[in-house]
Amino acid sequence: MLWSNLIDVVRGSLFVLANVFGGSIGTAILVGSAAVRVALIPITLRAARRRVRQERTIATLAPQLERIKSRYATEPPRVFAETQKLYAAHGVSPIDRQSLLESLGTMPPALALYSAIRGVGSKLGGFLWVADIAKPDRLLAGVAALVAAGIAWMSAASPQGKSIAQIVPVVVTGVITLTVLSHLSAGVALYSIANSVVGGVERRIALTTPDDR
Repeated sequence: MLWSNLIDVVRGSLFVLANVFGGSIGTAILVGSAAVRVALIPITLRAARRRVRQERTIATLAPQLERIKSRYATEPPRVFAETQKLYAAHGVSPIDRQSLLESLGTMPPALALYSAIRGVGSKLGGFLWVADIAKPDRLLAGVAALVAAGIAWMSAASPQGKSIAQIVPVVVTGVITLTVLSHLSAGVALYSIANSVVGGVERRIALTTPDDR
């Protein structure tokens, strides 16, 4: 009951925003999604800064990692063990428990917004070329995928990080985003675009502001 009430409140807020923007539910979704994501930045920025710090630490360890790989080239288990030992000595953890806890805290508002968006599309029409944002739109899904992949590419911690090795995860991000959003309402694709853009801004803030350990 409480969850359904929360979704109703979010859905009502989207209708209010739509009226503010001349009846455009698409614009309401973009603005509402961005507003929710921005409101969560005080929580998620700490995790983003920790990720940046860890990435930079791993970058400084690259020569030592290469030596480990060369020394134990015929012993993959030893390479793994020595790599984990090196990471542990420098405070690098494959699983950031604090970030996971913070992520759990941000899920309820994001899920409420996602659930609300799925139910409002056909009530107020379309957006740009999309006739009905309650239905999937592959072109908009493609735009969302390009935005997600572009943000992932630009989010490399340093120019050196933008290498061929970065291409695979970027492509995977784009393909997964396209595959999923092609089967969901266009409203969810708009949510994804807003979320990706604000996430990219947050990443830049994390890269350029002091690390508050």
